[in-house]
Amino acid sequence: MAISTRKKEKQTHTVIKKQDSQDPITHKMFCCPENVPVNEDDGFCLPCNCPEQIPQPKFPSPNTAFSPQEFVEIKKCIEQANELLLALANDDDDINERALQLSLRKLRKLTVVIIVKCGVMGKKILGRFLDAGKDFIVMESVDTNNIMVIITDRVLSIHFADRNDKPHQEQELINIDPCFRRNLTFHFSEVVTRSPFLLNLFFGLDLSMFLESYVGYYCYVKTNSDEHELTGTFVNVRKRSVVLEEYGEKQAIDFDEMCIIELEK
Repeated sequence: MAISTRKKEKQTHTVIKKQDSQDPITHKMFCCPENVPVNEDDGFCLPCNCPEQIPQPKFPSPNTAFSPQEFVEIKKCIEQANELLLALANDDDDINERALQLSLRKLRKLTVVIIVKCGVMGKKILGRFLDAGKDFIVMESVDTNNIMVIITDRVLSIHFADRNDKPHQEQELINIDPCFRRNLTFHFSEVVTRSPFLLNLFFGLDLSMFLESYVGYYCYVKTNSDEHELTGTFVNVRKRSVVLEEYGEKQAIDFDEMCIIELEK
């Protein structure tokens, strides 16, 4: 009886295997298409079309007495306040800098007025907010169109030039190319390490790493110790200082002495 049972199991297994091989879904080998239709956008650069999703009805229950519009506005205000409080109250310097950076990055593309503590008097800068790193802010000057790098510790206040402007809330990388999204997902470290923008987005760049991209640029450096500008070409960037060269003479400037760096385009 034992031998007979084994034979029966073997026959059953053979039948199942034969049925699987005839399945129109499983028997087809995976392959990349020779051409991808131009107008087809699957959002993730998939080589083959996925099965059509069947929409399912959703019946959410109300979680607030406010209207949807009021609830969205209140939620945004609470999130912004919490982010700022966490950035200012945390004892860990790295967490503090990163939280403040993420909060400031929501000002990108907006025209702002920044009051900077530089020298005896505060300095007012009007410009387009480009980005924020862990310990610096990047702006485009309205007057000169040059890049302005401001040490975050020197910032006294930030105001919108237009009172109707609001911080951005949309998710970054939401509209990137589908093939780039796929490459970023499966080759994250390789892709991110090649892009200063992505490094700053995911981990946060410090000032020394950011300035390495501008070696060879002519710049104007305003320090906190005096009201005179130090000028020259970036020839070297160290961990906590930069080296300028002007007429063959080199001068090192410590980050603690700087408040504003203006880079010529």
